[in-house]
Amino acid sequence: MNTKKTILEPAKEVTVIAEPDVCVIGAGPAGFGAAIAAARNGASTLLIERYGFIGGNLTIAMVNPMFTFHDIKGRQVIRGIAGELVDRLVQVTGSLGHVTDLTFDNASMTPFDPEAMKVLLLDMVEESGAQLLLHSAFADAMTSNGRIESIIIESKSGRQAICPKMVIDCSADADVVARAGAPFVKGREEDGLMQPVTLFFRIGDIDFDAMRRWMKANRPLLKGQPTDEEIDSQKALALLGLNTIMEDAIARGELHAQAAPRVLLYQLPREGQVAVNCTRLQGIDGTNVEDLTRAEIITRRQAQQVHRILQKHVGGFENSYLLDTGAQVGVRETRHIVGDYTMTEQDVLNSRHFEDGIACGTFAIDIHPPDGRKQIFTGSGKAVYEIPYRSLLPQGMDNVLVAGRCISASHAAFGSARVMATAMGIGQGAGTAAALALKKGWTTREVDTKALRRLLIEQGQYLLNENIDDTGNPELVLDRDEDDTTVAGHHNPFNKEG
Repeated sequence: MNTKKTILEPAKEVTVIAEPDVCVIGAGPAGFGAAIAAARNGASTLLIERYGFIGGNLTIAMVNPMFTFHDIKGRQVIRGIAGELVDRLVQVTGSLGHVTDLTFDNASMTPFDPEAMKVLLLDMVEESGAQLLLHSAFADAMTSNGRIESIIIESKSGRQAICPKMVIDCSADADVVARAGAPFVKGREEDGLMQPVTLFFRIGDIDFDAMRRWMKANRPLLKGQPTDEEIDSQKALALLGLNTIMEDAIARGELHAQAAPRVLLYQLPREGQVAVNCTRLQGIDGTNVEDLTRAEIITRRQAQQVHRILQKHVGGFENSYLLDTGAQVGVRETRHIVGDYTMTEQDVLNSRHFEDGIACGTFAIDIHPPDGRKQIFTGSGKAVYEIPYRSLLPQGMDNVLVAGRCISASHAAFGSARVMATAMGIGQGAGTAAALALKKGWTTREVDTKALRRLLIEQGQYLLNENIDDTGNPELVLDRDEDDTTVAGHHNPFNKEG
């Protein structure tokens, strides 16, 4: 029997440093949205983040661009705080705003400069009145009768306690819910396997005129075989394909065998820069520190390998350099809470409206393979669905909400709801609900969701079956038929027509 040696940690008093109305754990897209919404709605709010800056996958893992704010008719269905963020990024030249996507996988994409993002996120949190505590890692949750009484954090200042009235778990991994003893699941229903991790990286000093010429001359290597007009008209170039080049590199030993068998990259607002989504490693549990250590080592080596391949094979990359990699590997999937309602793939595919819907999503069901090579992708923007408030409620807890990729959803439904734009919308729903509950003296389950929906709409959120202007942007209408996805390594087992 394999047992591990243990020690007994002595009990000690922990100083209480704050007693806010709302404590938000994790300052990624969901936590940012939740903290601002709670503070704007009158709740004293404390946002806890373990890094020295906020943004989560937006900045720490350097995931770029944001997906996706629009459906295939060009209608913006994610607005509110997320939409405000993009508008303000454009004002500070940190983004071109919403642009068409040359990979034709997404109704729109929103590339941004991560350094501009870091500062703007801080500005918006401070303007809201929310308090921020950086360099502070969540350590534990003390519970009593289904309520979290205190949150324990660790930092350079030692072990400290926070005693909030409401907690919003935006850790992405449901860390708070797990430590509180509420139920959760991991990964795919049949075997628990989770989507692989990816380390994003940026390449600098690219000649985009040369890249355009190369794309026109090598159309068969690109998904959709874009025309000269399509390539020239893009405000921000995007490239998806090169599967034969990548597979050959793997066969020659020039690329790690688990790297993605295609290249996906996006032009960024700063001169000569792209973000690259190509590294990949399966079999990683993002809640296991040994797995995360292995992932950081392997994917950073993959990033260098991918860059060398692009330099060798793609025009415009000859004099480029690896600019930087994410501060940590991007983790797609770990824990999902067991909530009062578990979203399913049919909710996503059938554009389901919920009476307690608090945010919308329109991204594809996008499942990077937990095993094997084939990636599921249903096509973005075909369906617009709502995330129900009940999916934010962990069973057995009365003063806790979750937001972001740890909501209660099946493996397939989560494949859509996990992206950053949707996470911000869910965060706004959670933060608004927490503040409303405190104002009315409700527990999380007593929240009047009709009143919550009205308040969210007043504050810019887009929801279904409401009298909201949904005029589409004609520049963002996807008018291309489904094309061959072989070079992208995609398939759609759901066969959803759209």
